[in-house]
Amino acid sequence: MEPTAGSRAKSELIKAVRAILRPLVRQLIAHGVTYPAFNRLVKEVYIDVGTRYFALPFKKQTDSRVALVTGITRKEIGQIRRGQAPPLIESAHLDYGLASRVVGHWVAETRYQHRGGEPRLLPYEAPPGEPSFVSLVNEIGGDIPPRAVLDELIRVGAVALSPHGEVQLREQAYIPARGTEEKLAILGSDASELISAITHNIDSPREEAFLQRKVWYDNIGSEALPELRQKVRQAGTTFVHDVNSILASYDRDRNPDAPKGTRKRTVVGVYYLEEDFEN
Repeated sequence: MEPTAGSRAKSELIKAVRAILRPLVRQLIAHGVTYPAFNRLVKEVYIDVGTRYFALPFKKQTDSRVALVTGITRKEIGQIRRGQAPPLIESAHLDYGLASRVVGHWVAETRYQHRGGEPRLLPYEAPPGEPSFVSLVNEIGGDIPPRAVLDELIRVGAVALSPHGEVQLREQAYIPARGTEEKLAILGSDASELISAITHNIDSPREEAFLQRKVWYDNIGSEALPELRQKVRQAGTTFVHDVNSILASYDRDRNPDAPKGTRKRTVVGVYYLEEDFEN
């Protein structure tokens, strides 16, 4: 019997999920997350998604409806939805968004730049109306003190202090240099954004598709990799700098005259990967 379009699509989806799970399961096992714990986590996500996105119009989402779309028993759904099941032990996700926005604001705003567009050295504090690291953090908002943000950026090597106590930007993007918890938080945010962009493109017509591009070659000599990594890092930094300027020009916190409409979050990313070639 000839497979239907629906069964072929489901088969391809299962293959894609298997590929996505391999690196995730490596991390789960490495951090002592067993299959039963992962199984419970998947159930919670299925129930949450089934509740949020598959309700019938103008009708309260019931346990029976969630059971129908997820395949999970009503008893388990009721226990988890009502908090009767023992909670999973979860590490607190460390939010790296504030530090990322501070660096992006520093790179994008002219008052924090030299005439040539390079980020300025900033005094930690300055009189009202003059640019400083404190004013930079305060313009972003949030409840984390500027000193704590500075300490974090120094810790990861994104900024350094000059002999006179001025703050110098060394990296035009914030990525934790060390610290497993911070990097795992990025796994949760960045990977989900990439997958969300791809699934949007699967479900949407071509004219509404999001940016989704990559280049790859499968016969690069390993001796070239150190030089290749450096060149790609430079190209990626330039790309992120340019895109940051574009997005900042449309951000209504920075530009009150930017186009109006429902508040949206926009993300543009770039990544590099190398691995052994497998036939």
